[in-house]
Amino acid sequence: MQLRNVFTAVLVSFIIFGAEASEKVLCIVTSDIDSDIGKIVYEMDSENRGIEHLYQDTFHNGVKTARIELKADGLKDGIVLNRKDKYETVRMHSDNFDPERGGVLYLDTLYSGISGERKGYEMELAMDKNGPILIQNKIIFNKMNIVAKRSKVFGIIGIEKVNFGN
Repeated sequence: MQLRNVFTAVLVSFIIFGAEASEKVLCIVTSDIDSDIGKIVYEMDSENRGIEHLYQDTFHNGVKTARIELKADGLKDGIVLNRKDKYETVRMHSDNFDPERGGVLYLDTLYSGISGERKGYEMELAMDKNGPILIQNKIIFNKMNIVAKRSKVFGIIGIEKVNFGN
């Protein structure tokens, strides 16, 4: 009798925990400014039809230091991914993001803190048979490297460019 109860408990646990979605890394974000690493992580819903959770994780020396949930409804107004002092250095927004279909994402970066000039990048989050993918200029990518804009007088004054790759 006891063995059957244990078997039932193990089977129920397997079904419950086996059905839970696991987190997967969508994109790794690095920069030439410091050694910190960011990861954009997603978790699919129970039917694997759409993104249930999308997070930005920050790591310093291999230790997770922060996690921000990127909510689909927050993308309309924009989500600040990086802030330095009073400046929003990296912001992401979308006018049409849907958790089941993806959408066009805009990455807005501070090109120069001196002039206030900003630079934008357009990318797409699309769904394929294995889950979400990121596309920029018709090329699938899973890494972004942020390159600092430097001044001989002031040091780092903004973001020169964002490189997308694998």
